[in-house]
Amino acid sequence: MGSNASYVKLSDHYHHLGQDNSISTNYSQGLLGNSTNNEFTTIVLPVLYLIIFLASILLNGLAVWIFFHIRNKTSFIFYLKNIVVADLLMTMTFPFKIIQDSRMGPWQLHFFLCRYTTVLFYANMYTTIVFLGLISIDRYLKVVKPFGDSRMYSITFTKILSACVWIVMTFLAVPNVILTNGHPTRKNTGDCLKLKTPLGVKWHEAVLYVNNSMFIIVLTVLIGCYIEISKYIHKSSKQFISASSRKRKHNQSIRVVVAVFFTCFVPYHLCRIPFIFGHLDKFLGDSAHKILFYCKEVTLFLSACNVCLDPIIYFFMCRSFSRRLFRKSNMRTRSESIRSLQSVRRSEVRIYHDYTDL
Repeated sequence: MGSNASYVKLSDHYHHLGQDNSISTNYSQGLLGNSTNNEFTTIVLPVLYLIIFLASILLNGLAVWIFFHIRNKTSFIFYLKNIVVADLLMTMTFPFKIIQDSRMGPWQLHFFLCRYTTVLFYANMYTTIVFLGLISIDRYLKVVKPFGDSRMYSITFTKILSACVWIVMTFLAVPNVILTNGHPTRKNTGDCLKLKTPLGVKWHEAVLYVNNSMFIIVLTVLIGCYIEISKYIHKSSKQFISASSRKRKHNQSIRVVVAVFFTCFVPYHLCRIPFIFGHLDKFLGDSAHKILFYCKEVTLFLSACNVCLDPIIYFFMCRSFSRRLFRKSNMRTRSESIRSLQSVRRSEVRIYHDYTDL
């Protein structure tokens, strides 16, 4: 397959990159014509995904064990438990991508990837994005408006809202599975859209725009909420002793979610913008397409790294999680001493207690 034909196919692949992430062996060979490029797709990427797969199993397995011993006493903890589930489901798709990229599996595997694992990967990625948005709203309400409508702070409301998220994401994902029912051949398994029915193609494009809209909304909400939280904490901390140290601790916790979100999800969505909204790929040359191919693979890998970075959120923002972890490890840390001092002054620094304990 010549390079020009491969780049045309790359353009089409990028334009429909909302759910499909499979590239056939012939396609990769045509696009990446030298040994260096082949090593990147068949060796480097599989090794990187293997590393985060093993790390995710270890970290999220530990998170499941710890959260199993923590009651659903706050909405924040319940949202974190939902993220753990989404991360584990997303992690289960990595072995299939590793086999595909390393070219160790049969060509029929591409059909399985198109119909099941790729859909599962993206569905859980956007489920995590939505729950990160809900966490930011929860932090804003508990810190800035701690005396608002009590129904919004109840665990029952949180469970209903979480169930709605899973129902909506399942509703968006299942048709992509059902409507990918074409007869697989060596020629059409490299392009998942060719395996879809006409209705499946339309549904796929609709889900693409829905997912990108969800990302933009969550990004806006997350930035807005944490700016307000930072301003409120800065203002409130002036009333207490050691205000500067408390301010640094608050800001550090707030930045964790923002940093994880921007590291994992923002680069990937920025990489997709030209191909989703403008068909700009048609005006790019071969070198530009090759660069964008690498950008797509690298940013997709960063999105996958989210399964390993989310445990950082659990540790820094969930006091019950870190306390349980230290207790099981027979460790006493400086953070525990700080929390003991804060418990004595709970009435004076109530806003601090509400923020870190939830």
